[in-house]
Amino acid sequence: MRDFILSFKGVIAFIILVVIAAGAWKLKDVNIIPAPNDNGGGAGVVCTADAMQCPDGSYVGRSGPNCEFVCPDSTAGTPPSGGGSGILPYNSGIRGTVMAGPTCPVERDPPDPNCADKPLSVLVSVSRSSDTRLFAQTTSDVTGAFELSLPPGNYIVKAAGESMLPRCNEISVTVGPNGYADVSVSCDTGIR
Repeated sequence: MRDFILSFKGVIAFIILVVIAAGAWKLKDVNIIPAPNDNGGGAGVVCTADAMQCPDGSYVGRSGPNCEFVCPDSTAGTPPSGGGSGILPYNSGIRGTVMAGPTCPVERDPPDPNCADKPLSVLVSVSRSSDTRLFAQTTSDVTGAFELSLPPGNYIVKAAGESMLPRCNEISVTVGPNGYADVSVSCDTGIR
């Protein structure tokens, strides 16, 4: 009987330790944000460290005394003036389309509309001109369109299919402090 009581106490002690460890693990995911009060100090508000995606594609965390998600203001679908400050979202970047062609084995004169280049949904990678490492990437949609918010600078845009073909050309592009640079990436299907 004594062994049973000792093992029962051991199990209870183990369960208590697990509950304490789980509580400590959960506390590592919270931020303490000072809440303003009359004398300028802050009692502190605890906000969870989760994030939400805004309509413009950027992500924000909870902030303020009410731990609310606050998305950047996007009035009339245009980005605010001024360049990015090193923190997303930037007010500049690259917009473009990826098109593949030829789509027919024989080109005709006048051109057949059914043989026009077709949009391509592929992985689009961007690196800085001065560095070959990946800087950003996205996937073009079914219409071939893609968009990346980037800080001002010189970039190389590459599109790549899952195999050797279609083979897409690289585009050099300069992104200014305001607005998006437009690019068109052409991909060769290999059809002759």
